[in-house]
Amino acid sequence: MPVLRLPFSRSSTRVASREPFLVLFFLFCSLASVGALAVFLYVLDDMHLGDRLLYSGLLLGLIYCCLSYQLSRYGAARRAQQHRAFAEADVAYLLEDRAPRVAVLIPTYREERRVIIMTMLSAALARYSNRRIVLLVDDPPSDPDSVELTLSAVDEVWEMLDKPMQALRMEAAAWERRAKAGPTDFAAEAGRLKRCYDHAAYWLENLARTLQAGISPAFGHVDRFFIDRIVLDLARHYRAEAGRVAEGGLSKAGIAREYRVLADLFCTEISSFQRKTFENLSHAPNKAMNLNAYIGLIGGSYVARPTPRGAVIEAIDASAADAIAIPGADYVLTLDADSVILNDYMLQLVHLLNGNPTLGVAQTPYLTFPKGTSPVERIAGATTDIQYLIHQGATFFNASYWVGANALIRFTALEQIVREQVEGGKRCKVFIQDETVIEDTGSTIDLLHAGWSVHNHFSPMAYSATPADFGALAIQRKRWSNGGLIIFPMLLRQYLGNPGRIRRLPELMLRTNYLLSPLIGNVAVFILMIWAGSDGRALVWTPLVMIPYFLLYGSDLRRLGYRFRDLFPVCALNLMLLPVSFAGIAASIRQIITGRKGSFSRTPKVADRTFIPPYCFLFNGFMLLLMLRYVVDGLLAGQYLGAIVPAMNVSLYGYGLHRFIGFRNGFADLGLAARSWVAAALRPVFATLDMAGSGLRLLNHRPARAMGAAGLFALILLAPMNLTPTLSPEDFIGGAIASQPSSAATTAAPMQASPYPVARASVAERDAARAALSSLLRGTANGP
Repeated sequence: MPVLRLPFSRSSTRVASREPFLVLFFLFCSLASVGALAVFLYVLDDMHLGDRLLYSGLLLGLIYCCLSYQLSRYGAARRAQQHRAFAEADVAYLLEDRAPRVAVLIPTYREERRVIIMTMLSAALARYSNRRIVLLVDDPPSDPDSVELTLSAVDEVWEMLDKPMQALRMEAAAWERRAKAGPTDFAAEAGRLKRCYDHAAYWLENLARTLQAGISPAFGHVDRFFIDRIVLDLARHYRAEAGRVAEGGLSKAGIAREYRVLADLFCTEISSFQRKTFENLSHAPNKAMNLNAYIGLIGGSYVARPTPRGAVIEAIDASAADAIAIPGADYVLTLDADSVILNDYMLQLVHLLNGNPTLGVAQTPYLTFPKGTSPVERIAGATTDIQYLIHQGATFFNASYWVGANALIRFTALEQIVREQVEGGKRCKVFIQDETVIEDTGSTIDLLHAGWSVHNHFSPMAYSATPADFGALAIQRKRWSNGGLIIFPMLLRQYLGNPGRIRRLPELMLRTNYLLSPLIGNVAVFILMIWAGSDGRALVWTPLVMIPYFLLYGSDLRRLGYRFRDLFPVCALNLMLLPVSFAGIAASIRQIITGRKGSFSRTPKVADRTFIPPYCFLFNGFMLLLMLRYVVDGLLAGQYLGAIVPAMNVSLYGYGLHRFIGFRNGFADLGLAARSWVAAALRPVFATLDMAGSGLRLLNHRPARAMGAAGLFALILLAPMNLTPTLSPEDFIGGAIASQPSSAATTAAPMQASPYPVARASVAERDAARAALSSLLRGTANGP
């Protein structure tokens, strides 16, 4: 079971004290191995100079990525030695109404109702006083059913929490009356306080039983984690609080404080906001502008006015009768709708920001929900959890990046990096930049320019969903790979524009690796595999050079609760994701050249399988066949040493295609894509035939239909320009088409008809086919 076992929480102090030296040992071994390989290349006289230079360059790229990982791990090991969670007494003031104001913003687009409820509950139950929750609903107003389903989740959470909070607030109000009426009966008040905390714990235990009864089979591990680590953990805490107050010893001020805490125990200030209902707000289809639209309204008073083009929201004097006030905030907590926070998240991070005035963002890099059932979710989750350690090490060298799944942001920092942009003739405030699809990473550079820093708190207190199938994972990882090339020049300008460049070299190294590793590492691995057919004598030593890196990575997997042997499927999954990374890199290059920003692809969260982009299956199948050829060529030529690395790649590709993609699923989705491409090519042809009018009646005769179909097929082959204007890379790269296990052609979107085009006997039937095809293409559209 993957359960976090970091040095600060599970290992002994002695082990934690040795860890930095262990990481340094691996780092030294890597450098020594590189030196030995350099000597080997120097004495290899008969190796072609071009091959030698190519191999050396590619190896340097791989070593750069490996050393960056080891440097990050050294920083994480040092931080593990220094970490101390804030004591309860330190954060106690945040449980009262004098705590700084926190606005919890949850952007959502067509999320499942259960996902929204879980995320909102995690924020509402978290221990903190002065907070409010806003669900930023981005479902299109043209889909009232989706909007209504999302808004009903807000109502359900509020109704769920309102009943226990009414009882607790009545007890707090009764205490105020008793405190004013006469002397305090300390024993009686201790009993009442105990009953209040017991009431909260009992309600949480009932909530756990209700959630247990409704566990979703497909997401059972997520539901059980939420029940155990959030609901029942909090119930146990309040049982302990009941025992503490029952012991007595509280002063009158202490009793008053306990009642104030109880009056804000759970958050019931829960609301929703739909930016797309207002014409003068941004409608850009991405999460960043959804957040920006609401952040720009915080702290003001507004009124909604109808106009001929639709409703608009305008600032108005706060004293006006119809003014709608949006409360101000000291901190903004952005929380993805598929993420949850543990109960002390806000207590720890708000206190951290309060004590460090130069910190603009505090966060805990998220971990994946443990006990994932599918191979993709488990192994992809392992790579996500490894990123937790990398982020922690980056903080040691002041090289942290803002990770958008969850983050607590100082509102004054957002105000300092705000700018305006024009969208469709309207001016929009931009706090979180939307120039790339990795908006949080780009905004980190803006914060650094403004003098703020980003900090990763060492305690793991946030968890997020990991895609359970390869199609959904491809959408997520393509988005992660897109944007680093665009942001890198901004990073260089920031680095060169500030003093201490020599001292900040480790920071530059880690920040650069974070942005460029999809390019450097993946391109180096790919070219080395291709180059293996040319000269494999030097290539065979590459795995030996990487041994220190793999040993450290495997030990980190064990530290995070996985197994050392999971290193093999991790490597296989990384090879399966090579084409996904290349697609993200290509999207960045396209944006650099054309200036057109890529669209934000929402990661699907469905119980069924998601459509596998054809390029993934074709690329990986080609690489498997190529590696097999290299093995056969090497064996036939007697170059057994040179066949070792291609043979290892064959095993990795074979395992990855079977375990993570599935040959049957890959071929099924490839067929679906081919039919969809043909259908898209036929659309302009059908439009031309419609213009022919009466000529369409000829298609009612079987011979004519056969001749027409043959002619159309020839037209597609001879005129490929028919494909160009109707398909874009986003149609299938980033388009989520979920399929039932029994049929790869069933979509997760509302489209139900088959996209396969056939000749129709009537114009009405042909129009219906085109409408179904349009529905398919719309099903691949991107979320916000």
